[in-house]
Amino acid sequence: MITSSIVKKRGGYLFACILMAGMVGCGGNGGSLSESSTKSGGNKGGNTGDGTAVTLTNIYSNPKDLGVGDVLFADLNNSASLNFDGVDSGAEFVFGMINASDSDGNYTVTMSGDLSEAEFDLAKEADPYQPEEEEVPEQITPGFNDLTENFHVFLRDQEKELESAEHPLGSSFSTGKSAGGGGVSASVSLGDKQSFKVLASLNSTKEYVTVSATAECIGDNVIFFVDEEVSTDVLSDADIAQLCDDFDPVVAEEESLFGSIPDVDGNGKVIALFTPQVNRLGGQGGGIITGFFLANDLFASSGSNPASNYAEILYIMVPDPSGSWGVTVSRTFAMSNLLPSVLPHELQHVINYNQHVFVAQGSAENSCLNEGLSHLAEDLMGQGQENPSRYGIYLSSPQSYSLISCASAGLGSRGGSYLFLRYLYEQSGKSTAFLQRLIQSPYQGIENLERAFAGTAADFDQFGEFFLKFAVAITGITADSEFSFQGRSRDSVTGEWQGACVDCEAEDGRGTVLSGVTAAAYRGYQIAATRPAAVRFFKIANVNDALSFNSPSGGEGYGVLIRTK
Repeated sequence: MITSSIVKKRGGYLFACILMAGMVGCGGNGGSLSESSTKSGGNKGGNTGDGTAVTLTNIYSNPKDLGVGDVLFADLNNSASLNFDGVDSGAEFVFGMINASDSDGNYTVTMSGDLSEAEFDLAKEADPYQPEEEEVPEQITPGFNDLTENFHVFLRDQEKELESAEHPLGSSFSTGKSAGGGGVSASVSLGDKQSFKVLASLNSTKEYVTVSATAECIGDNVIFFVDEEVSTDVLSDADIAQLCDDFDPVVAEEESLFGSIPDVDGNGKVIALFTPQVNRLGGQGGGIITGFFLANDLFASSGSNPASNYAEILYIMVPDPSGSWGVTVSRTFAMSNLLPSVLPHELQHVINYNQHVFVAQGSAENSCLNEGLSHLAEDLMGQGQENPSRYGIYLSSPQSYSLISCASAGLGSRGGSYLFLRYLYEQSGKSTAFLQRLIQSPYQGIENLERAFAGTAADFDQFGEFFLKFAVAITGITADSEFSFQGRSRDSVTGEWQGACVDCEAEDGRGTVLSGVTAAAYRGYQIAATRPAAVRFFKIANVNDALSFNSPSGGEGYGVLIRTK
């Protein structure tokens, strides 16, 4: 990381410091793929790969050929069957029903096949007929709910609305830097007081309150302002010093990795405003908002844009041990989990908007991919401790969350999007170029992903192919590098875990335990629907002959069979 020199002031003294029709199988134990493949279906997501169809590549032709961890893909777009003749007695499988479309409706399949009596461990089964709602388990993510999550979707939607607005700096702003001018003083000294407008509504950018805050840390890349309402027993001098030490070099690192930050106020720094008003916003929805970025701040204040401070600002919550401003949040948990992770998260949103809209002169990234990138930024900056609790929700019901459409807000959608991006990042060779093409881009969604990955393999250059292999990776069954995550390691600076695990104790300060995906037992006949860009899993054993699939709905349906025993 880049080191910085910083001075801080708190309480009147100085500190000097700083993501069959045919059966066409893959080896799950490290074997290379065969050259035999089938083109099937059509990718409706702005394909930029080698054609308009998904390529399925297999080594194995039948379930009986599979060893533990081996993989067999199937095209379900027409009538298909898996022949279980000759399968060893006692063998067990997981079958993933995949809807690889990013835009169509649910993909419905009828599964039928006679079973011998099968016994499963029912402790981790999901009833496939239960409503597929994005419910947030309280024991995993206390204080977060769909009302507060909808606020972030509202902010991303607001970014889209601002695209047609003419920036007052005109074409010169496309460089990502400006000569300044705006609501926040360009020159700030330690101890200076500044008034800020902060949103007062979860669904309007025209309602705001004005707060007074003091500059308590000035670094090479950041200025930390703390609301005067916050006492030192809530957020101490040492807390500010620690957060500032950690985040100042991260700003430079994130900018180097992802792209330039705008500088509308001309001070060359990002402002982090710690204010209880963020807590109050969360309280309006009965939950927690840890922080946000408001794109309106990059445009001058006006009658149609009254809440703008005309500066790059990250609005950040404060600890609230007594619940005075909203949901109770202890100082310890805020300092260990929420505050260190939300700062790089929101900074990615700033960079993403600048790169997509001002620099590339395109459209803002879609909400789901944008949020996934911010969670990946947390991870890459060594502050990914909040991610396991998000993707744990996704793994518990992957059929309930669309990775791309994000029709509704939810922590599970965030977790799934992060895992998908982390998988692609690893498959790219942990390529900085992949990340930069993804963020420094005028494109959005599926098209952006495909262009950024720039795959050259015929069976791994478009969304449907990405998603099929990702669906195998999230089971955690196979060790093949094409179908698994690379494992976690400790960040050398923060000591936090980097990377993803799908079956482990997360050690995230929340007690999160991950145990792979949830699968329902297949019991002989099933009608199952899967959302776009989602996958539904079943446990399969003791099939007497063939397992047949019929899909009257058409669409982008594929299956993957993985032997587990």
